[in-house]
Amino acid sequence: MFSLELERLKDEVRASGAGKVLIQLPFGLRPYAIEIAKAVKGAGGLPIVQADPCYGACDVAAWAASTLGAELIAHYGHSKMLELPSGPAVIYLEARMDIDVREALEKALSLLEPYSTIGLATTVQHIHAIGFASSVLKEAGHDVRIGRAGGLVAYDGQILGCDFTTLRAIRDQVDAILVIGSKFHAIGASIATGKPTVMANPYECIAEDVSREAARVLARRYASIQEARGARSFGVIVGLKPGQMKLQQAIRALELLREAEKEAILLAANEVRPEYLADFTCLDALVNTACPRLSLEDDGSFGRPLLTFLELKVALGLMEWEELCRAGWFAAPGS
Repeated sequence: MFSLELERLKDEVRASGAGKVLIQLPFGLRPYAIEIAKAVKGAGGLPIVQADPCYGACDVAAWAASTLGAELIAHYGHSKMLELPSGPAVIYLEARMDIDVREALEKALSLLEPYSTIGLATTVQHIHAIGFASSVLKEAGHDVRIGRAGGLVAYDGQILGCDFTTLRAIRDQVDAILVIGSKFHAIGASIATGKPTVMANPYECIAEDVSREAARVLARRYASIQEARGARSFGVIVGLKPGQMKLQQAIRALELLREAEKEAILLAANEVRPEYLADFTCLDALVNTACPRLSLEDDGSFGRPLLTFLELKVALGLMEWEELCRAGWFAAPGS
């Protein structure tokens, strides 16, 4: 089902002369670990498969590779996002899926019938199918818009869980959004654009309008901001993953809180998990400058508000809720 690009992997291992190769696999690709490791071994390298979670291209395991003495990282499942200033070389193997998207697309057409112009997007696993999907929509009488690559994405029409640049660029030109992929990405697209959004999920051959679910997420975010208005003490989280470290943004959050006469401390975390933060009982609320999806997906499990940087500004009266909704939850780090 996945294109593992084993020949390319072997060529890269040979060309690099790497003695040790750290292999990073998201959960869905872990059943192929032995097959991938054999390819590395066959090319003369010692394969080491990282068992820690891999959440995205923001999560390149440079520190782990350096600690192990690995000269090359084989990072599966994502397109290139970062330029690492130093450390091991990284090869990105996107693991595109050989799966028929037609059935899911056809189910989505009835949900898209009220809309004329459709913004189309997908993840890197299906980016090769975006041209086919566009033709299906056009045959059904829709105009189609596909946003140009930008931000953190490598391809026209590509989206990440934290970057919807391609859709935000065209949101004023479309009536609705179609996302080929999972509900996770479709809800993010709806929040990022404010447009009716339909998911076409080729894994399960289903289609669904996720707009109401996205609205419920926003309602939870509004409630979280309101709760944080009464907080007296805050922990500002600095993510330690290479693509999530926004130290300057965290320091700015600290300054805003102190200007508002709030107690605040910086917390450095590689993994932002409720159980790791539970014992900080001195903190009434948290500010998350790592992955914005941690806040958006929060169902209350942190036991206190987990605000993004822009949500903090709303809580402190420095930004209006409506302005946040226009800016979106995936704004540039310095905003």
